[in-house]
Amino acid sequence: MNVVDVHKRINELAEERGLSPYELAKRAGMAQSSLYNMFERGTMPKIETLDRLCKGMGIDMSDFFVVWSKPRAGGYLTEKDVELVEVNHNLSERNQDHLLIYAQGLKTAQNKEEK
Repeated sequence: MNVVDVHKRINELAEERGLSPYELAKRAGMAQSSLYNMFERGTMPKIETLDRLCKGMGIDMSDFFVVWSKPRAGGYLTEKDVELVEVNHNLSERNQDHLLIYAQGLKTAQNKEEK
C-alpha cells in the first residue's frame, strides 16, 4: 500500500462517516494543520498517527486495511475486486440485492458454458 492508497483510504473512511478534515483531526486529537500537511506534502502517516486517525473514525487499525487484505480463493483482492466492493458499498440495500442476484445469474451461466 503506497501513500496515495493510504490517503485515499483515510478520505473514504472519513467521508463515509460524514467527517470533515477538521472534525477528523479533532476526534483524532491532532491539529487540523498536521492532517492538512500530511496530505499536501504527500507523506505517509506514522503508525501512531494512523492509529489516532482510525480511533477518531471509530475503527481499529485492522479495519483500515481490510479492503486490501481480505483473502480470497486465488490470493488477495485485485484492483477490480476492490472496485466492485466499492460500487456495491455505495448502492442501496435493495440495489445490492439486485446486483447479487445478477452476479449469481452470470456465474450460473458461465458454469453452464464451461460444461
